[in-house]
Amino acid sequence: MAYFRLKEHFIKHFVHCELYLSFLQAALTLPRRPILHCSTVIPAMALTLKFIMHLFRLKDSWCFLPWMLFISWTSHHVRDGIRHGLWICPFGKTAPLPYWLYVATTASLPHLCSFIMYLTGTRELMSIKHGIHIDV
Repeated sequence: MAYFRLKEHFIKHFVHCELYLSFLQAALTLPRRPILHCSTVIPAMALTLKFIMHLFRLKDSWCFLPWMLFISWTSHHVRDGIRHGLWICPFGKTAPLPYWLYVATTASLPHLCSFIMYLTGTRELMSIKHGIHIDV
């Protein structure tokens, strides 16, 4: 009995693995890039999120959320740009990015956002109201 249960268990895992691999293969061979891989969507989404937070008065407790979205999404696009280049919607694609540019952008992005947060007052707001100190 245990043999048949174990065999059934392995068959289920095998089928699950086959489905996953076929899904992964389909995702890797798309005819074109999905819309969220357009790099001009990033600032639009971050600003839209900031506007929605202002509209619903969530700006004090969630003031870091647009910055987190911007940093994570931009670093993903730059990493993806090594293989495919950046897709800037109205202008088209760039050539694949050199590796040194990926490293430099990924390393400087938190510093750049920290400086912009300083200029907009977000760092001070987070420090005063929430006790979160950003030292990048």
